[in-house]
Amino acid sequence: MSVPSTTRDFVGYGEHPSEFRWPGGARVALSLVINVEDGAERSIARGGPADDLGAHWIKHPAHPTARNLTLESAFEYGSRAGIWRVLRTLRRHDVRATAFCCATALEQNAQIAAALVRDGHEIADHGYNWDTHAGLAPEEERALITASRDSIARSTGVPPTSWYSRDGLNPDTRDILAATGFIYESNSFNDDLPHFGTGIDNAGKDGAGLPVLPYAGDTNDSGLFRQFPTATAFARQLCGTLDMMLTDNRPGPSVMSVGLHPRLIGRPAYAAALDTFLSHAGKNSAWIATRSQIVEAWLLNTSPKRRRATHPNQG
Repeated sequence: MSVPSTTRDFVGYGEHPSEFRWPGGARVALSLVINVEDGAERSIARGGPADDLGAHWIKHPAHPTARNLTLESAFEYGSRAGIWRVLRTLRRHDVRATAFCCATALEQNAQIAAALVRDGHEIADHGYNWDTHAGLAPEEERALITASRDSIARSTGVPPTSWYSRDGLNPDTRDILAATGFIYESNSFNDDLPHFGTGIDNAGKDGAGLPVLPYAGDTNDSGLFRQFPTATAFARQLCGTLDMMLTDNRPGPSVMSVGLHPRLIGRPAYAAALDTFLSHAGKNSAWIATRSQIVEAWLLNTSPKRRRATHPNQG
């Protein structure tokens, strides 16, 4: 039986990835991602058709017609308290993260925008609101991406370096991102290393040259309340992932991405998991870096003839 042709890449780096090491001789680059979404979720209070459940334990009618103030308060915890506990933990370990920022969330809390920049965290674009983009026409998506990029730049004083949307990419998204000044994107889960994305670009367009740094779902605190019921369970998952990447009999380096949501990991019991993991990573010589730093190091080590990813606010 003949197999239909496809532009998807099922091979990637194959059995023998490129041999190099991250700065300091590290085998694993660790990317911490703070998802700044609270206040940007779908909300009846903000004129939306429904409230966003957003990985919370609070019950909600299937077809709500009125505001759920209790659910709203669970999101508010992230911006009022959780983000500050996360930032304190990162300062204690002297590490930098990448912040996936929704424009509306920063518009409603200028203190968060200022603190992220003050502490040296990378600013990335997570959409104007914490909304889906699937199925949008290119013109509509371009307008939303441009609006969120410009709003985040006003809130932080720096243009966002990268893009990660709630539900992934459309066929034209990467071309739009390349044309609007983003230096890489993260809407992929298909590898342990950065790569130049394939499979969704229109032939000959600039998006084909945009680096992709894959994200991860199995090392994401969205699993709290479900598969990781305690901080101990989540810390064990993170530490076990790093340990395997450090000892895996595989050539070359790897990247480990950890997703953090202040309304979840910022809770006192769960924040201990982040603290435990960062102590473990520090003892095991992981290179903890922003995502733009990881992409730049990858480009310098593996793609000397391709254009370097440069950004006016990244060294």
